[in-house]
Amino acid sequence: MLAALWRHLQWRGLTLAGLGILWITYGIGLIATDRPALVSAAAPLLRVMCLEAWGGVWIACGALGVVTAALRPGRDLAGFAGAAGPPLVWGLAYIAAAVTGSYGVAWASVPLFAAILLLVVIVAALTGGRTRGCACEGVADGR
Repeated sequence: MLAALWRHLQWRGLTLAGLGILWITYGIGLIATDRPALVSAAAPLLRVMCLEAWGGVWIACGALGVVTAALRPGRDLAGFAGAAGPPLVWGLAYIAAAVTGSYGVAWASVPLFAAILLLVVIVAALTGGRTRGCACEGVADGR
């Protein structure tokens, strides 16, 4: 069963499912916990929506990644947008917070968001041209 699941998901689907689960967890954390430093670092975003709403955005993007993980390349672009969107927006917000001085040390978290974004783009680029076959269609090598 795991072999069939792997043949279907491969690295592309695994990336979407894994990041989707992580984004859902992070979104729940934004809603459920009180983090004063995060509020300071995300100040530019909090002018747009409250932290709970941003937690909902992370959860929605994570759910999009999980749902699209089983789709073939080309049909899962919404999942990759959902996987790349939150780190891109939050990375830019942290840069803005550091530059404006609302949270001077926010720059230290920017490389984390940039690394996640870079890895999402690399996985999407490296696996996008392949035709992923479904194990249920009798494809032996997963292509």
